[in-house]
Amino acid sequence: MLLKTLAVGLLLALAEIINGNIRVRILHRFYALKRAKTLSLLLGTAIIYAITWLTLPWVNPISYLDCLNVGFVWLTIMLSLDIVVGRYLFKYKWHKILDDFNLFRGNLLSVGMLLLFISPCLVFWLQMKVMV
Repeated sequence: MLLKTLAVGLLLALAEIINGNIRVRILHRFYALKRAKTLSLLLGTAIIYAITWLTLPWVNPISYLDCLNVGFVWLTIMLSLDIVVGRYLFKYKWHKILDDFNLFRGNLLSVGMLLLFISPCLVFWLQMKVMV
């Protein structure tokens, strides 16, 4: 299950990189920064939950504890990606990286990370309801 979880985590990371590019290259042109971030959060959440819905049966968690573990691995992948890319590719200072998680400044990255973390549990529950 771990290798499948890692594979899906990398797929999610790729999808979120594309979402970030859409926000920067398209949404910022047509909308104010706050609205672009909100739209990007909504699009990113839809992407996360679509990928989770399609891949969770393949990952095959058998309990909510398994789902929390899957969510934790995905969260770790995404946090690592954000920190490494921000720090070493874009050369951001630590305060800038941490500021991206600050809800009080209108930054929604922490909300997205929370939604990513709980996505396996929520999708597991929904798929159990659908299967009944």
